[in-house]
Amino acid sequence: MLTFVCGGVRSGKTSYAEKGILNTKLANLHYVATGVVTDSEMQERVYRHKDDRLQSVRSWQTWEQPTGINQLTFSSDDAVLLDCLTTWITNEMMAQEDKDLDDMIRFLIKQLEKLVASAGEVYIVSNDLSRDIPSSYRMVQDYLYILGSIHRFVVGRSDKAIEMVYGVPLLHKGEEV
Repeated sequence: MLTFVCGGVRSGKTSYAEKGILNTKLANLHYVATGVVTDSEMQERVYRHKDDRLQSVRSWQTWEQPTGINQLTFSSDDAVLLDCLTTWITNEMMAQEDKDLDDMIRFLIKQLEKLVASAGEVYIVSNDLSRDIPSSYRMVQDYLYILGSIHRFVVGRSDKAIEMVYGVPLLHKGEEV
C-alpha cells in the first residue's frame, strides 16, 4: 500500500503520515529521513520529529538517507515513511548534476519503485511547491519540472493521495478509513 501526503510548509504532513503509519498491522516501522541539517531551523525540525517518534507508542528504526534510498532494503513486514520527497529530490539533483532532466526523473522513479516494491506499506511525504510564483532561474524551473513529474508518478501509483491544508487532510485519491 502506498500513501502520498502532500501540502504546504508546516501543514501537518509528517504528523498525519506518522499517525497513519502507526495504525499499520505490520511489525516494523521505518522512518527514512532525507533532510540534512544546514541551519538552526532545520535542526529544530529534526529534534521535534525525533522526539515525536521517541514518544510514540511503537518503536521506529530511523534511516538518515539524504540520497540513495535504493540502498535501503525492506521486507513485506515493514512500514516505511519517507520524509520528505522534496528534500530527497534536491539532494539527488545536487549529487547527480550531470544527469539531464529525463534521466534524473527515470533515476528517481527507479529508486521509488524499489522502495515501494520492497516494503509492505509506504507513506511518502512531500511539499506542494506548484502554487509558488514561477521562477526565472533555470535550476528552479528544472527542479519544479522534476518534482511535478515525480508527484504525478507517485500519485499514479498511490492507493491514497492526501493534501494537508492547515492541518486538515483532504483526500484526493482512495477511500477514507
